[in-house]
Amino acid sequence: MRQGLKALLLTFSLGIAFSAHTYAEEKAPSNIKENPDSVMDIDDAIFSKNTELEKAEKTLRNQQLKVSNQHSELDRLTEQAREIDKVLNKTKKQLENAYQQMITNPKLDITKYQTAYQNAWSNHKQNQKTRYELEKALEEQEGLLKDQKTTAILLRKNISDLKQSKLRARAKRLNNELSLSGTQKVSFTNRCNPAMTIRQCEEQTTKLALQKAVKQFKSSLINQTTENETVQKYAHHAALNVHVLKHKVLQSGFNNASRYKTIVEAQLEARPSNTTICQLLNIGKQYCLFETDNNQQKEIAWFNLNIRSNIYDDHVTIDGISYGHTPLSLTLQEGLHQISVTKNGYIPYRTSFRLASDYSIRAVLQEERNQLKTGFRFADPLPENITGPELISITPGKFFIGEYASSQVILDHAFAISLTPVTVEMFKVFVKNTNYQSDAELMKTCTAMINNQMSPQSGHYWRNPGFKQSLDSPVVCVSVNDAKAFAGWLSKETGFTYRLPTEDEWEIAARAGTQTDYWWGNNFESGRANTGWGGTNWSNKSTSPVKSFSPNPLGLYDVVGNVWEWTNDPQGIAKGGAWSFSPKNATSFSRLFTAPSTAANYIGFRIVREIKE
Repeated sequence: MRQGLKALLLTFSLGIAFSAHTYAEEKAPSNIKENPDSVMDIDDAIFSKNTELEKAEKTLRNQQLKVSNQHSELDRLTEQAREIDKVLNKTKKQLENAYQQMITNPKLDITKYQTAYQNAWSNHKQNQKTRYELEKALEEQEGLLKDQKTTAILLRKNISDLKQSKLRARAKRLNNELSLSGTQKVSFTNRCNPAMTIRQCEEQTTKLALQKAVKQFKSSLINQTTENETVQKYAHHAALNVHVLKHKVLQSGFNNASRYKTIVEAQLEARPSNTTICQLLNIGKQYCLFETDNNQQKEIAWFNLNIRSNIYDDHVTIDGISYGHTPLSLTLQEGLHQISVTKNGYIPYRTSFRLASDYSIRAVLQEERNQLKTGFRFADPLPENITGPELISITPGKFFIGEYASSQVILDHAFAISLTPVTVEMFKVFVKNTNYQSDAELMKTCTAMINNQMSPQSGHYWRNPGFKQSLDSPVVCVSVNDAKAFAGWLSKETGFTYRLPTEDEWEIAARAGTQTDYWWGNNFESGRANTGWGGTNWSNKSTSPVKSFSPNPLGLYDVVGNVWEWTNDPQGIAKGGAWSFSPKNATSFSRLFTAPSTAANYIGFRIVREIKE
């Protein structure tokens, strides 16, 4: 028969609430595994790296200041060079004038002009030498600056890695501090419901006593953690998952008739989850990845990575972090990584790899095939630090050419055409390097236009066409053979194919997308180009230096007038008009038919460089 408490407690005030006034003999959890050394060691390493970074950044600032000062000095010298060159040109002109005056006045003393010119020339050379030396020094200092930037980047990455390692170490330490077992002895007094049996009251009191043991065990664990203030702050968000392994009731029975008291000794163990550890520290979950079988942080191995590439001044990015340029040696943790090595003008090298041991990467970057655009300006290098003719690219498309732009042509290939007609200076370089003799030299004659008649002039050739030429003037008295020889030399020296333009290529370039007689309109405008009766200082007298007039919309100079320009037509067709021909002959569609062997002082040439796509 179930025995109730009601008769037993008739003389007492009855109540359904229970009190939790207790006393406890608390036993602190034993075997707490404190492991502050790893965190402390990491803190020491971070402090050391921060010190190194501070020194590196100071060195970097000094290096940046040094490079900036050298740039300023170079700018000053460059500006000084302009002023020196003005003086040089002025003294040169004064000396030339003095020489001219000596023709009529042989007794003229030109010593002061010679001295002034010599001093100006000396200043020019000294400035040139100083700028050259500064440019070399600046190149070296900029290299050192790049290296110093890389050093600072690596130090910042090391500090970042150490801070992440510290988070993992903190998580591991807290996991060890909380993943403990211990014994807790508590006393609990309960006011049971009068409707309960004695057994029910005993069971309820024992359960409440165990709840108290768990609470005290949890509180004791938290209080004894190294970072107890942080843990207490976030403890209400997380559960330590405390398990009661076993317990025994040391004493139980009624106290003061209405209250049931029990003393329980419980063996408890905390089994916090990985998520709980990170919640208590308020850090990312990725830092709390522990082995589930022994509650220990998974070990992470670190390996050496060496990166090299086949080019200079590239840029290395690993896992989204910039590391400067190759060659590069660093330490990364094991696992999957993404690396890219890039440089403008090259196809990026990108790869993913799993680092499981020391590893070396050789990144081979290939020059990218840039999407060619019309109007791209460039020049090919020649030996002895000489630059070839400047070129402008033209891409395939539909164009209108001929009189009234009435003929539609489809250009199915890209090409580049020289910015100007080939100059005396450029042809002179060719002759010097090949000992070439032009047809006019061999035939000892060059044709000139005299009284509207083509008249061979004995002894005239490209160095002496019958009027004064400067180095910037377009070369004349050259035949198609001479032009092809020049193009062949360029092809050999650069490795690219140079040739004369076709008639269509020449006109497409000269029109620059326009459909009028001249690129600026249908009417010739005085002073806009060097043609016969063209209103310029050179009209009907001689060629003009290239770039003396505005370029067409594509950036090409002298496509109207100055000199007729050979095409590769086997019949001998030249385009563009000349200084001694009417403006009507200088339209985009005009032609001059003459034998390819002709060498005339009104014919030059412009070259094309083939572009293979």
